[in-house]
Amino acid sequence: MDTLSIADIAADLRVSERYIRKLAKNNEIPTITKPFQGGFIYLVPASSYFDWKKNRNSFKKANGYLSDYKFLQEKQEEWISWCKSGALTAKALSDKTIELYQYCMGKYWSLLPRRYGKSVLVSKENVRTVLASIDVKSFSIKDNLYKAIRSFIKYLAIKGYVDEILLTELKELKPKRVYPAKKLHCSQEDVEKLLEESSKWCNGQSPYDVLLNGATIATIVFSGLRASELCNLRLQDVDLINRKLFIYLGKGKKNRVVGICNRLYNYLANYLKLRLKTNLENFFITTIRASNQPVSFTPETLFRKVKRLSKRINIDVNVHGLRRTFATIAANAGKPINIISLALGHSDLKTTQGYLMTSQDEVIKEMQGW
Repeated sequence: MDTLSIADIAADLRVSERYIRKLAKNNEIPTITKPFQGGFIYLVPASSYFDWKKNRNSFKKANGYLSDYKFLQEKQEEWISWCKSGALTAKALSDKTIELYQYCMGKYWSLLPRRYGKSVLVSKENVRTVLASIDVKSFSIKDNLYKAIRSFIKYLAIKGYVDEILLTELKELKPKRVYPAKKLHCSQEDVEKLLEESSKWCNGQSPYDVLLNGATIATIVFSGLRASELCNLRLQDVDLINRKLFIYLGKGKKNRVVGICNRLYNYLANYLKLRLKTNLENFFITTIRASNQPVSFTPETLFRKVKRLSKRINIDVNVHGLRRTFATIAANAGKPINIISLALGHSDLKTTQGYLMTSQDEVIKEMQGW
């Protein structure tokens, strides 16, 4: 069997014999030992050495890619385009997921520990460090960041810039929920307070602003629409004559139709009377304060509006909490869960059941009447 000595390998790699001897001692290079009087020497089978050298060069090349921040940023743009087109998972990801992935990758880069030399930027150790730096109570942030970086590494593996074994190693880092999810919602009494507050005039508001407040809050509370679905409502989607809302391409690119109850009808009809004159097809329109120019209503605007109004009446709720409130109030009123599920656009009744937030006091009160 052809073998190479420590000196042969050191000369081939242009490194010191001391370095190669250290690799051999740590079993980082395939060796056999040959005893002689007073000790032994390391020898390396030639065929094993050349395989090891090939893998070592591939590893060094990959590490070179993964240490280059500019290169990874360029690859990140291509990864996002793959996500959008479905080239990565055979299914195009939604705009919301794409936006979330971009946010999470930005957070990953910002939380990376300070670099020393040409250290690897995408590794199991770095992912572990970044996840550990996030508050354990912020499970959704941890989980979404883990999914984003795993998707990016999957793309890098397909392109040959990283070994696929890294994806397997990352499985043990998958975040686990430690604290129960905080599911915000309102009671029926809080809903009435919120609707009343939304219809009050505050300093700096126009009559149109007041109607917009009430109409948007009422639409979520009485129809259970998601924030994006509310903002994407078009004029032709709101049929006040037949009392129907058409949700065009909701979550999962699915259409559905929901009914308009009497109270919601009044809010929408009053809003429509003063709706700004514009060529925009969105049903809900707001304005840029500086120029008074009409613009489409956005989820960010809605989030701020709900936060501001709920703070005024000292309740803790967000937009999704109002959607959960719609489901809870409907269920408490005896509405069939399958109808509630269809109204929410759920494909699984278990998802709807997770939205029902009946409190302990409500259980006690109901049981006392049995």
